[in-house]
Amino acid sequence: MKSALIGAVVATLGTSVAAQESTHYKTWPEALRQEVPILKELAKPPIGVGKPGPLIMPPMDSTIIIKFGRGGRVDEHTLRFADYRRTQSKVEIRGPCQSACTIVLAYVGPELLCVAPGGYMAFHQVRSAERGEGMPLETRFLYSIYPEPVRDWIDRHGGWQKLPLNGFWTMYDRDLWAAGYPRCTS
Repeated sequence: MKSALIGAVVATLGTSVAAQESTHYKTWPEALRQEVPILKELAKPPIGVGKPGPLIMPPMDSTIIIKFGRGGRVDEHTLRFADYRRTQSKVEIRGPCQSACTIVLAYVGPELLCVAPGGYMAFHQVRSAERGEGMPLETRFLYSIYPEPVRDWIDRHGGWQKLPLNGFWTMYDRDLWAAGYPRCTS
């Protein structure tokens, strides 16, 4: 239901999202952001945009290890990764991070995220869970919240419009390191 709501919000924004990719979070009505928790998180600017929030010290054991991120619902992953950002949790990518798992790149910056040898991101179009159809507005939205080096990599491979529906474009460990994500130690 939340993903349908996000789709409806993105659909109603239409060309507003296209025209203001770097400031799309400012176009949502304030009342809607206050009523829908996921929109409050999505309304926050992606990494590197806007003023940084207060630094919150994480608990002593706040390292999250992603060994096999299979993806799933965009709304669930968004809330999870927004919480990682809020708590300043460290994230280690130690295997595949597929589909909605890649949203972690929009919420956890390279200062808190590392990639181990063999770790990678696998991107595809956002698709409807009910019908399996591509959802271009939602795909464009996710593309717009990735950090610039990730968007550049997607652009070099054909752009968000050509992301596969039933396959993946894989951003391997070496590509992520080249994009500024450090190698995990140990």
